[in-house]
Amino acid sequence: MGRVDESLRAFEAASRFTPSAQSFVNLGVCYMRAASGSRNRQRKVEMYRKSKEAMMRGRELATSAQDHKLHDENWKALETNLEIERIEEDDVDPRQCGASPRWEPPAVGPTPHQRDFLVHQRDAPVARPLPRVSVEDVDGSRFAERREAFVLVGATRGWGAVKNTSAEAWAWLRSLAARWPRAVTDFYPYNMLTKDRQAPFLTRLPRAVEELGKLNGDRSSTFRYDRRALEGRYMHLQLTPESWAELEARADMVRERHRHLENDGWVDECFGDDEVVRREYHLKTHWKIVLAGARGAGMFNHSDSLQTSSWHAHLAGRKWWYVCDAGGACFEGILEPGDILYYGRGWSHETQNLETPTITITDTVVHERNFAAVADKLHSECARQVLDFRFSAALCDALDLCYNAMHLRFAGTPKPPRAWPPWRLVAGAALVEQREATSPADNNYDGRNYITE
Repeated sequence: MGRVDESLRAFEAASRFTPSAQSFVNLGVCYMRAASGSRNRQRKVEMYRKSKEAMMRGRELATSAQDHKLHDENWKALETNLEIERIEEDDVDPRQCGASPRWEPPAVGPTPHQRDFLVHQRDAPVARPLPRVSVEDVDGSRFAERREAFVLVGATRGWGAVKNTSAEAWAWLRSLAARWPRAVTDFYPYNMLTKDRQAPFLTRLPRAVEELGKLNGDRSSTFRYDRRALEGRYMHLQLTPESWAELEARADMVRERHRHLENDGWVDECFGDDEVVRREYHLKTHWKIVLAGARGAGMFNHSDSLQTSSWHAHLAGRKWWYVCDAGGACFEGILEPGDILYYGRGWSHETQNLETPTITITDTVVHERNFAAVADKLHSECARQVLDFRFSAALCDALDLCYNAMHLRFAGTPKPPRAWPPWRLVAGAALVEQREATSPADNNYDGRNYITE
């Protein structure tokens, strides 16, 4: 196995540092060969699982006819091997010495922190209830400082997108699909509750809405059955400034919102009339999103990469939230249509939908208590590419102006001369050249990656 293991290490490194359809398909082939040559049933099953996942990732990254041909040929070989070796229907008695245990879905019985309303139990201690405060009282409360997590009640009055029945919610999603038929979503057919399920399938909005309510294994689904997947599909629709404005124009959201829900003033000052750069910023930072999912779908525990704050307006269905501050103080609660959850910088959070569909719209918040941390993250991304957002030079040039606009708006003074120096003075020549070669119109949704129609 020495040469196989050596090849595996090489292909794993290639897929990690230069991800492409070819590198992932080649990695999948290497896993397949390791599986085929293994006499240990447990290792064989594990290698075939990795082979499937690598090839599926290769399919997502395929951009040319040659990429698709490479994937399809090797996928057929993999299916043939799985059929010959009966990997999907292992009849070996699991009690036999040396046989791997038959795979079974995760246990759904009682856990130390049982929550009967969840489809998938989570290993999280029962926490204090999320505080709830009305929109009339929030400005006179401690929550006005926006340091803590809380549920804002009554702030969605007049929002046409708030739906109280499942039928109304499906109708609203279908209306979005009809208005934006070419929009591309990040679609997660295998849930997002586990960290190994984070690679989305880029999917047109109409197809994503159609697939959202299907169960894993539905023969009519576009996506392959995966017996290891947790039930519950999820869809993220990144919103451009134009689509956000359209939601306001159609009264899905009211234009005049509570000040906690207003966040675009500094963005207007930074990007001005440059709609292409403004759009790039929103898409690559995932600034504004519509999230829709089935019962059981959710997000594993995580915190936001830009150190921002966020609000999440619940439009339909019910969602369980579990949020913790940096010191480990945690809160949980179930949000209903019309509720808005707010959490501050550095708060971790995980979720799970309780109904199909559950729909949320979210916006990212910059204010006087987090703007410096946000500026640090954006500047670091331009100068060092820490988060791999792949900003263009035009966007980073615009952000150089944003830091002063933020400081003026949120601190009342110009930024200190040494704070956030021009990114071109800090970045290496290779990174500057890379950003210069990146168009502001380049993004994951522009057709360079395979899109499920």
